[in-house]
Amino acid sequence: MTTHLQMQLSSVLGDKVKCLAEIKKTFVRPLIQLAVKTIELEYVEEGILERISKKYNIPEKDVDEYYAAIYTILQIYLRSQYYVIKPLEFKQCLEELKLSPDCIEDLSSVIYGPKRSNLLSGLIQRTTFNPQLISCRWRVDITISSNILNRVLEPNIVMEWMYNTGERVTFELSLAKFHQLRHAIATILVELQALQRHNINKTIQFS
Repeated sequence: MTTHLQMQLSSVLGDKVKCLAEIKKTFVRPLIQLAVKTIELEYVEEGILERISKKYNIPEKDVDEYYAAIYTILQIYLRSQYYVIKPLEFKQCLEELKLSPDCIEDLSSVIYGPKRSNLLSGLIQRTTFNPQLISCRWRVDITISSNILNRVLEPNIVMEWMYNTGERVTFELSLAKFHQLRHAIATILVELQALQRHNINKTIQFS
């Protein structure tokens, strides 16, 4: 089963998806606790990942990767609230990504437990949310009669975008402008994915 959440996680995590199967219950809890503290804007001790590495005898590079994956899962879930992700759907998504059942249960207990409201509040405080595009409808219009002869039979793209605020925007593009828009969006998505994959651990804010 492929869900919107799963596609988002696969896209953002990239190669880090492979490390999910390596995350074990014995050390996932301190990583979850650290991610929760970061999102809730609580104090995070400097060098905590290094200490986790030594305590569980795991290379520090691997700990960084595991933490980045856990943090990303929590962050993307919290930003996907519009889609009302149900607990079963969330668990099935992580199963598809090969996370162990024990780790899935620990993450679920945090996301759907009493910490949920604090996590959402912390993420909202540290993030400026812009309206999110949730659907895009389009059609091709062809002018068959016009006073401007060079526009006859020239196709135009009419697009309707709907945002999570309920706002609808309708606009018309020439075929050339449509291809420019498509190229610009594809470029932005590639750059965003590269940015999100670049050592997410560096986003931790130490007090």
